[in-house]
Amino acid sequence: MTIKALIVKPAYYLFFLLFTSILLGQSAQGEYLEAKRQFGLGNYEEARLSFSSLTDDKVFGEYASFFYGLSSLRLNEVKVAEDMFRQIQSKYPDWDQQTEVAYWLTYSAFQQKKYWKAFKEADSLPKELREQLIDRFLGALSLGELDSAYALNPDNEIIGSYYARAIISQPYEDQDKVLLKELADKFKLDVRVNESLPLIKKDEYAVAVVLPFMFDSLATPQTVIRNSIIFDLYQGMQLASRDLEEEDIRVNLFPFDSKKKRIVTDKIIEGGFLDEADLIVGPLFTGPSQSVSEFAKSNKVTMINPLSSNDAVTQTNSFAYLFRPSFLTQAREAANYASSKFIDNKKVFIFYETKRDSLIAKEYLDTIEEEGYFVVRFDRLNNEDAQQIQKDFTEQYEYRIDTIYSQVEMDSIAEIPGRIVRTRSLRNESTGRIIRDEEGEEVIETYEMKFSIQPDSIGHIFAATSSNLLANNLISMIEVRTDSIGLIGYENWLDFSLVSYDQLERLQINFLSPTFYDRTSNNYSRLAEDFVREVGVMPNEYHIYGYELTMQVGRLLSQYGVYPQRGWSNGDKIEGTLMEGLRYGIFQDNQVVPITTLEDLELINQNTKQEVVEDDENRDE
Repeated sequence: MTIKALIVKPAYYLFFLLFTSILLGQSAQGEYLEAKRQFGLGNYEEARLSFSSLTDDKVFGEYASFFYGLSSLRLNEVKVAEDMFRQIQSKYPDWDQQTEVAYWLTYSAFQQKKYWKAFKEADSLPKELREQLIDRFLGALSLGELDSAYALNPDNEIIGSYYARAIISQPYEDQDKVLLKELADKFKLDVRVNESLPLIKKDEYAVAVVLPFMFDSLATPQTVIRNSIIFDLYQGMQLASRDLEEEDIRVNLFPFDSKKKRIVTDKIIEGGFLDEADLIVGPLFTGPSQSVSEFAKSNKVTMINPLSSNDAVTQTNSFAYLFRPSFLTQAREAANYASSKFIDNKKVFIFYETKRDSLIAKEYLDTIEEEGYFVVRFDRLNNEDAQQIQKDFTEQYEYRIDTIYSQVEMDSIAEIPGRIVRTRSLRNESTGRIIRDEEGEEVIETYEMKFSIQPDSIGHIFAATSSNLLANNLISMIEVRTDSIGLIGYENWLDFSLVSYDQLERLQINFLSPTFYDRTSNNYSRLAEDFVREVGVMPNEYHIYGYELTMQVGRLLSQYGVYPQRGWSNGDKIEGTLMEGLRYGIFQDNQVVPITTLEDLELINQNTKQEVVEDDENRDE
């Protein structure tokens, strides 16, 4: 990029050319006019030489110095020009054209790729002029050049926004979603990654369902029984397909049995069975998933995993999505939820069990610390550790009180979480005998049982574990303490035999519930009736997943064509039929993460309540 190609004469420059002929001093005036003539003819070397002899002139000094700098720019001697413009700032600080000097100093800094200096100089320019100049330079940079600029200026929001824009301008499959997410989060950018996808609508859509049906014949019923969840998922999809026809949306399902094997899946692909697919649901297992992912990426076909929260396949394929939130998204949303619920005490304990749990726990830690919380403990738990933690939290000691309380006062104190005042007869420490006063009455002492770990010294606990025993130990610990420690765990705790729903509701345990659906809704009641009538059974969770996925995808296909991601690129929430809905934006996993508690023994999504409150607050603002 050359100076000649970029220099545009701003309004100030035209002003100088038109109105700087001042009739003072015939010799200086003649030399100045000749220098301007040479500049206008493009003879910049001769012009600069003439201007150089006038830089100290009392009448023409400011203008001669300025055009000396412009001549140097035209000669591509950017550093010489910069030095002259800085000399003007220090030598003629009261000159009324300092804004013009700042403009060309900004220009010179951009030319030298000294971005931090360019933005500093640009701060003194009028807004419109500043934005015009920035756009001229950053808008012309390639993706590679912006990558270098961002590497040197990682906190510059303007460079970050142009960098994000350049990424989005790439073909969809080449867009770096991880980097784009980083930029969007860091600079609060509204980015839409799917604008490069074409709008291709059809009268009906072919959805290939590549799942491990594992069905050869009814001669092996044990295989069918073991894999019933896949058939249940597909039954839900079939019912949704029929319901979509009532909305004049035709989604044709084509099932293919991957048998959990990559070689079988490869034969399906090689046979051309997926060539006409508008969208692919599945596969579930690593080998088949890798093969289908390669096919989908190569042929630009969207694929959706209906059951997994492992985002490994999405990291190498821009066309791959998860219907569920990934493990890391669940952790982030849980931490965001906690930061708005447990606001009175910002001390946190985080526990985890398995390697996968550790990734979730680490993401929770990073997010909650960003919200200003202090993580007191971050530990891996086994059964022995959990028992020790329970002991540490429930260990108590006696604290004697000099004041003698009435029964009414003691009952009032007992209403305070974690406090119980008791009385007993005072005994001789040596003999153990009851001590009596002069009138023969027993001497009563008042004491309080205190926890070694003081009440409310911890705000909440996040426990990433699917262990029945570990969860039970933590829940029992909270019940014994009777203070206000919050607890967030996995939704499968609801299935554990060692805890009751009454106990979980009483303690207000919070559950990370990515697969939550409302059994009390009218939509669920209607679907249940349809299932009983057509299938002969009440719908289970896998029926629900299949139904919800197909209803969502079918409506998106109808509205946005073969690329449903065109419909979710803005990051708005798409309300669900039975489940809570979808939200993707620049992400490739569902960002809707229900967090539930029990109310009247029914699960209630507390995250939905928070969204409503936040929307109301924003509306008020």
